[in-house]
Amino acid sequence: MSSSEHHNGKASVRRRGLLALAVLAPAVLATAACGFQPMYGNLGTNSIGTAQLQQVDIGVIPDRYGQKLRNLLIDRFYADGRPAATLYRLETTLTASEQKLSIQKDATATRAQLVVLAPYRLIDATTGKILFQANARSFISYNVLEQQYGALAAVENAYDRAILEISNEMTIRVAAELGRKT
Repeated sequence: MSSSEHHNGKASVRRRGLLALAVLAPAVLATAACGFQPMYGNLGTNSIGTAQLQQVDIGVIPDRYGQKLRNLLIDRFYADGRPAATLYRLETTLTASEQKLSIQKDATATRAQLVVLAPYRLIDATTGKILFQANARSFISYNVLEQQYGALAAVENAYDRAILEISNEMTIRVAAELGRKT
């Protein structure tokens, strides 16, 4: 390779680097200018994850798994303890169904799927107006075991994973909705 070819190769790499910078710089500036805010980052003393979620009262959710979901939401929404007065109310319910996935010749299942659905809505506490409604859902697969304790533990674990997934989705979506309102 001659010296001029080597020089042209370095120049080509520099041009590609400058071209990439020229393309990416406007995109980064446009994102900053559009009001983009990180959901979990601190914005001075106020952040979506703490101040606005603290304004939501989480309604009672029936049944044992509903109580587990409510406790997870309380942990996520109330970082500094429960507020005395709230502006919003979150209402939800849970329904679950189990489907057999892998069936053997003797009609026993070796794999199953748990489907948990949680329709929810965010309500203005003063007017009663529904501000936002959505459905959170989770699909969790698990092994169907022959031992009674192992089978119960597998199902319980599947419910716990599904409820955790639903609580995460609800927290993110409610925080995003509240972030739009400010």
